Amino acid sequence: MTEERFATTREWKRLVEEFQKKSDRAVAILGTTYLNTHLAHLIESFIIDDEKIAKMLLGEENPLGSFEARIKAAYGFGLISRTEYHDLVLIWHIRNRFIRDMGEGSFNELDIQNLCKRLKIPDEVILQEENPSPRRLFVFGTAILAQQLMYRANEAYKEKREPRENFILVNIE
Repeated sequence: MTEERFATTREWKRLVEEFQKKSDRAVAILGTTYLNTHLAHLIESFIIDDEKIAKMLLGEENPLGSFEARIKAAYGFGLISRTEYHDLVLIWHIRNRFIRDMGEGSFNELDIQNLCKRLKIPDEVILQEENPSPRRLFVFGTAILAQQLMYRANEAYKEKREPRENFILVNIE
């Protein structure tokens, strides 16, 4: 467990360091891509061990292939908390703003600032006196969520689904 926690912390630090070098648009798109990958891993940790089924569900063009679908599925399966769901949905909306903007996009745009300020997880962890920028809220929220999703995947694996026994016709006489 200690080694696993160390790997998670190392991954989190790497993500934050990588984001420091990127543009706002790159941070938004890479951050959500990173979370999307962790959501896929979380769901795959929970569903039955069948690689073909996992690909049919989680493949890019399949039912749970999009970031939005994975967020909803993870919450619907009880794999993430209400707060995690709330922040993942906000991050999905933030990413969509950057994707729709054909320019570079910026965390300083008012609508993006407002979305970032509504993130709950950074608000619970960052000190009030710090007054972080919208970009910092996004980066911090993304990093914390990524770490949390890794933890949730380990939990989900312990509750991994098993296929049901074969159908047995029950005599109701």
